[in-house]
Amino acid sequence: METTSLVAAAIGFAPPIILMLWTLQKYTYPKVERPYFSDPKLFGLFAVGIVLGVALYVVSLVLPLEYMIVGFLLEETVKLVIMNMPRFQRRADTPFYAFGLSAGMASALAFGIVNRALAGVGLDLLAILITVVYSLMLALLQISTGTTIGMGVARGTPWPFFGQAVVVHLAVALMLLPLSDITMSEGNTLGVALFVIALVFTAVYYYLVHEKLLPQYVKEALERTGEGKSKKARKVAK
Repeated sequence: METTSLVAAAIGFAPPIILMLWTLQKYTYPKVERPYFSDPKLFGLFAVGIVLGVALYVVSLVLPLEYMIVGFLLEETVKLVIMNMPRFQRRADTPFYAFGLSAGMASALAFGIVNRALAGVGLDLLAILITVVYSLMLALLQISTGTTIGMGVARGTPWPFFGQAVVVHLAVALMLLPLSDITMSEGNTLGVALFVIALVFTAVYYYLVHEKLLPQYVKEALERTGEGKSKKARKVAK
């Protein structure tokens, strides 16, 4: 693998993996005595997400115009189809596996997009820094919408949560539409401004989902199973 592809792989995979390890650490050992999810299953879904992300990226290359129009819907639909399988329905740990699946998708998609962008401009330091930020934003978006869908499937009401995920993804897609070059080498002022707004938007939504909504969901799930009333109940570390 050439140097550009190696750099692109690092840029694409690092943010989702770091977010996964950082965000989910309080739900697994040693932060809690009884983990809320299975690590092998989580990383298994991460691997599945990578395969799906590669497939989606290929589709975006074959049908670029069509993908630009409906890509956001296709990506969220893929997450819904996988996470709404009977094995995940109404299971308390489903949001965590949706997280892993989405992190894998984000890694593969970011790798493809960043690799193509850097191949055009070379390993310029500024371009690398910008693509790192882009990869982080893509990870924040994909993981947040995936976790949102996962919470809906776990509650047995996937469609309202799927709709929320689609709207959020559409909003970001529209903001990034004027940015034809993610390395920003063209000096597109409007595109840069909307890129910054999209970054802030995705960061705020990620915080909302994983620091507010997911902990609240976990609390509800524990109360449903009766563990929330037990003195030995698992508690989310603060």
